[in-house]
Amino acid sequence: MINKRSADFCFAEEILLQVSRTFALNINVLSGTLHQSVLLAYLCLRIADTVEDDPDMPAAKKDIILKHFAAIFKSPEPDATKTEAFLTLLPESWAESKDPNHVLCRKTAVVVRLLNQLPLGYKSAIQKVIVEMCGGMAKFVLKQEEQLAKGWFTLNSISDLDDYCYYVAGIVGKMLSQLFFIDSRFIDPAAFEELKKIEVSFGLALQVTNIIKDVQEDAERKVCFIPEEICRRHGFSHSWELFDANADVEARSAVIRELIQKAWVHLDDAIIYVLRLPRLDRRIRLFCLWPLFMAAENLRIIGDGKAVFDSEQKVKIPRQTVKKIVKSTSFRFYSNSWIKKEYLRLRHD
Repeated sequence: MINKRSADFCFAEEILLQVSRTFALNINVLSGTLHQSVLLAYLCLRIADTVEDDPDMPAAKKDIILKHFAAIFKSPEPDATKTEAFLTLLPESWAESKDPNHVLCRKTAVVVRLLNQLPLGYKSAIQKVIVEMCGGMAKFVLKQEEQLAKGWFTLNSISDLDDYCYYVAGIVGKMLSQLFFIDSRFIDPAAFEELKKIEVSFGLALQVTNIIKDVQEDAERKVCFIPEEICRRHGFSHSWELFDANADVEARSAVIRELIQKAWVHLDDAIIYVLRLPRLDRRIRLFCLWPLFMAAENLRIIGDGKAVFDSEQKVKIPRQTVKKIVKSTSFRFYSNSWIKKEYLRLRHD
């Protein structure tokens, strides 16, 4: 196990709070090697995501950097030399940047050094996901730049959306199942096989919900993840027409409602995933329940979909709701009947 008091691990814990308070909440409910593994996995994926999301970096450079980042993790023991090669490719402007995401990227060597201290099974599960995610991200950044040159980045079909969501979030479910299986003495091989059947839904539910919440924000950079296939069903020739001042309000809401329904379907499976986790694994259950119930609360307040087009205020559940979720699940995490009842209340409210 990694020394929790080491300077490297203290950095990892501190930077987690700076790059994502939401995920820090549920990551920090875990303990021991599982906590360390999920924390480091999140930081690695955040590094890749920072490169993929950079608004100023050309796609060709993103492709190269993502491939160099993936190369670090292709050998059983992540390579320090390849880490240095990755660091030399980062934008010069990041060298002095105070952005916590850029600070994290500059400290990639620290994260890799910590990852190398994990037991082999934990480390291997993380490395596979990093490599696969970087490959998928590289494919989409090249496509995104090609389309943005013509005006907007859009997805043509629901299949394209599923592909994108899988690479940026769905595969995280695969990693979590593997880590839970390795770490928990209550998950036997048969239970692990059941988890694997719906494991990608955990990440997909959260990702599709985030896409819905961020519709207006993405549109400001001429990006829309709502498939044109859905838009055409409701009378729009292209997805960017959703943001036209004269767009039909009801038709626009119908588009969002279809995406909301898709998010709920993924959440249905994600809740089943939680119910298949051993009742005695309190920390693992809470780790999963908190973000899923938060996603359900977000979908509930989005309602008919009109709110997501409000450029003045982003849809976001209040802090009091987060506290309520944490408190209620902390007392009832073991009760499958309560989890189902509470979820269905949100689902049909």
